[in-house]
Amino acid sequence: MTATPETVEGTTTETTTTETQTTDSTTTATQTTESTTTETTAGLEGDSAAGKAIFLGASSCGGCHTLADAGTTGEVGPNFDESKPSNELALDRVTNGQGGMPSFSGTLTPQQIADVAAYVSSAAGG
Repeated sequence: MTATPETVEGTTTETTTTETQTTDSTTTATQTTESTTTETTAGLEGDSAAGKAIFLGASSCGGCHTLADAGTTGEVGPNFDESKPSNELALDRVTNGQGGMPSFSGTLTPQQIADVAAYVSSAAGG
């Protein structure tokens, strides 16, 4: 039995296939199960206060990014006080990553992503 999870633009699909073959009696059984869960930030309103807690928490955003409101001085990623990302840009980068920034779609819920994007864009003035 094999289970193959796959994520494409906020859609998670898991396919499980079970195959049984008996050559003596020519028995073949195949079972395929698919479940699809679509999780996206579309239509979610972010909570800036909750986003600050995520920014400063286990996600460790401040380890890479400078944001005066959060008291962080990371130098690996963009300085948010200077780049002033829009909510849409922050949503995209947290969801999909880019360059050295990883995607957080596998570790944060869509609501958490919306929250941290709302915080970053509002605190940075984007």
